[in-house]
Amino acid sequence: MAIEVDVQRLQLGDVILIQPPDGAIIEAQVVGESPEVVRELERSESTVRARLRVAGRDDFVMVWPLDTRVTLVRGP
Repeated sequence: MAIEVDVQRLQLGDVILIQPPDGAIIEAQVVGESPEVVRELERSESTVRARLRVAGRDDFVMVWPLDTRVTLVRGP
């Protein structure tokens, strides 16, 4: 089951649906900087920054404005 949530509610371990530039909708897991450095998501007054992991790809960073909603597939 998938639900829409405000991006501010994301936590490490959450799995969300994203649509990269190639157009396919895929699942991405919110992860820390590395296994040794488990850093929470970075939240500022206007954005949320998270490192995402997709199977078979390099980790990458997404930054969303605070008013963004994302589709949460499963929690940590």
